[in-house]
Amino acid sequence: MVALFKALSDPTRLQIISVLNQESTMCVSDIAQLLSMSVSRVSHHLSMLEKLGFTRHKQHGKQVYYTIDDDCIIDILARAQEHVRGS
Repeated sequence: MVALFKALSDPTRLQIISVLNQESTMCVSDIAQLLSMSVSRVSHHLSMLEKLGFTRHKQHGKQVYYTIDDDCIIDILARAQEHVRGS
């Protein structure tokens, strides 16, 4: 549980998960551009998310595409947002 909450405590990782939740599948460079971050920074965070089983990747040529691999993480974030809003 500590690893899960530690991963979710980082604003960059939360932004990445949010983007992937909205777009389903995106390449690293598109995520980086959308979030105004470097490709290496986004790639680093995606690697951490993948190690925890939150995301998975597929490579097509030189592009690496990521998607959410654990719908539970989306549920956790939705419940956290509801809690913060007071719902």
